Order: sequence, then structure tokens, then C-alpha cells
Amino acid sequence: MKQNKGDEIEGGEEKIKVLCLKQASDEPKLSRISSGHGKQGSELGVDQVAMYLPGIALPPSSPDSKAGVIFVLEKASLVLANVGRRYRILNANEHSDYLRKKNMDPYKYRPDIVHEALVGIMDSRLRMAGKLKAVYIKTDEGILIKVEPNARIPRTLEEFCDMMAQLLQKLSIKAKGKGGKLLRLVQNPVTQYFPVNSIAIGLSFVSQKALPIEEYISGVNEDNDLIFVVGTMAHGKIDSDYVDDLVAVSSYPLTAAACLRDIAIALESKWRIH
Repeated sequence: MKQNKGDEIEGGEEKIKVLCLKQASDEPKLSRISSGHGKQGSELGVDQVAMYLPGIALPPSSPDSKAGVIFVLEKASLVLANVGRRYRILNANEHSDYLRKKNMDPYKYRPDIVHEALVGIMDSRLRMAGKLKAVYIKTDEGILIKVEPNARIPRTLEEFCDMMAQLLQKLSIKAKGKGGKLLRLVQNPVTQYFPVNSIAIGLSFVSQKALPIEEYISGVNEDNDLIFVVGTMAHGKIDSDYVDDLVAVSSYPLTAAACLRDIAIALESKWRIH
């Protein structure tokens, strides 16, 4: 896959050089339960390392069930731009004057949303119990990032943005020692990484199918891996073309972090994680 650093966004008298990775478009919705659509895709072919991070030791999965959960964080705002002679993740709070100068809407640049969502997932008992299989982040530009369950996510937004800026330039981040890659860019579509017999559930406030998440999860077969697709943008809706079901779990428009917290609590109850 070719990395094009020369792609630019026009704005005023200057140009913002934006790192843009051209990726294949998502494939149409497929049923992994019946078709066996679980083929593993390939990692991007550049073996450069952005930085090293300490990994987190993971316990084995619960022996009474092989089912687990994957989260897909859709439309994440992780836009890399050359700001002040350095590539940075654009952030509405930090770069608001800069964005307005370039005629770019500051409210679209919210990396804090995906940061909060990712920290919540990694802090959950689901991950601690070994039930989290992976997290995929799909940026608003279509870049796909895989986050391993043992990745340690920086607690502050500034450190997180620095990490993601290096990841988008170097394509992977390794664990210290011989722990392997904790975060890496992978090829689209995300569906090629979904396990066989998995069910992809999209969460959308506008869905006509409204029911409590505990009720929905209780009706899922114990052997099915669950994939939850949650939007991490300030406004808009997720790409629902590849989900098997689209549900609204609240009569209120919840934040991504709130949705994920409710999902984690429901799954921890279902799988008896205390």
C-alpha cells in the first residue's frame, strides 16, 4: 500500500500537508455465520516502528466460553497535518485558531472522543478477563488501525495524539522487548478480520430497533463472538453497510464512551465477570 505524503488540503495562502493512506473500500455486508467469512487479512507492508511501549500481561480467556468481543470505533478524528514544522494530530482545542485560518471546521477535529472510548475499553473488566479480542479504529479518512488487547493507552490526550501521530507515519508501534506490535495499520476492509460465527452490531441513536443492551445481549448465542460498531465522531452516523444488526440502546444520544461502558457492563454480567 502506497503512502502519499504529498496529498494536500488547500487553505488560504498556505497548504496543509496531510498524511493520506489510500486504502481499499469496504466490501459489502456478508454473513459470517453462514459463509465462514473469517479469512485473515494482511498487515501493511512497511515494517517501520514508530515507538516502543510497555505491554500489559493478559490472562487466558475464561475456560467455560470461547466467545469474546471486538470493538470497531468508526469515523475517528485522527487527522495528521504538518503544524509548526511537525506532524500533529489536529485537535479542536489546541489548533482552533489554526483550523479557522485554514477554513476547516474545528468541531470535526475531536481526537478526544476516540481517546476516551479506547481508554474505557482498556480499563474494562472485559479486557482484564481476556474477553477482548481486538479493537479496530477506522478514521474518518478510511485508515484502519488494529489495537491489541495488551496495548497500554496513554492517559493524557496530548500523549495519545503524539502516539497516534507517530503510528500514522511509521505504521506500527511495538512493545518493549519481544512483545510484538501493539498498534499497527492494517488493510481494509475490517470485515476480513471478523471471526467465523461472529455477529456485528451497530449502535445508532436513529435506529428504529430500540431496546436495552442487556436485553439484546441476553438473546445472543453463547458461542457467538460479538462485534460492536460504535461511532467516535462529534456528529453523524456510522457506516452500517457491514453490520448484521443496527440497534438503539437508549432514547438519549449517548457519547461513545457511555455506549461502550453500557456494553461492557452488560457483557460482564452475561459472562459472569466480577
